[in-house]
Amino acid sequence: MKQTFVALCFLFFAGKGICQQAAYTLPLPAKWGVEKIAFPIQFAPSIPYKGIEEIRFTPGWGDNKSAEYWSYTFLWFIEGAPVINQDTLKNCLTQYYNGLYLSNQKANPPADKNFSQIQLKKIDTAKDDLETYEGKITTLNFLNRLPFSLNARIHIRKYSAGNHTAVLLEISPQDFKHAVWEAMDGVVDEFRVP
Repeated sequence: MKQTFVALCFLFFAGKGICQQAAYTLPLPAKWGVEKIAFPIQFAPSIPYKGIEEIRFTPGWGDNKSAEYWSYTFLWFIEGAPVINQDTLKNCLTQYYNGLYLSNQKANPPADKNFSQIQLKKIDTAKDDLETYEGKITTLNFLNRLPFSLNARIHIRKYSAGNHTAVLLEISPQDFKHAVWEAMDGVVDEFRVP
């Protein structure tokens, strides 16, 4: 099943609404979970973008006995064309995963406040991407407070017609050859901006 989402931004000045619209299609496979968050992201407010984060959780995301545990895809649909490269991604993802843990485990903060480590490398550019990265995220799992590692594949795409940038992230503790990546690749491959 696919769902089309239209992000709307309303600005009010002197009682009049001005509407700017940016449309995209992000697949929602059957039984997958969904969450939508506006920037600035509450648990990582220093990530400097404006736009929307939209998440697709595999059915087994929260089940530690599932092969899909902690496997999910998310989109940052960002206004404008900010510089996004290996360094900015590492910085943003460090803030993101530190903040994600701390917002869910306020009573159990780690002694080291920079506990998330991000390693990324540019790989052969995937279809439709401006740049593609793969790497590893080492952080703390807020579900059980234990350290763990996640593999990451990141797709950067620019859309000049609507003046937006898409950052599509695929995340899983599973090896890149595992079948869960095929399912997440399907979400990324079918992402569209008209």
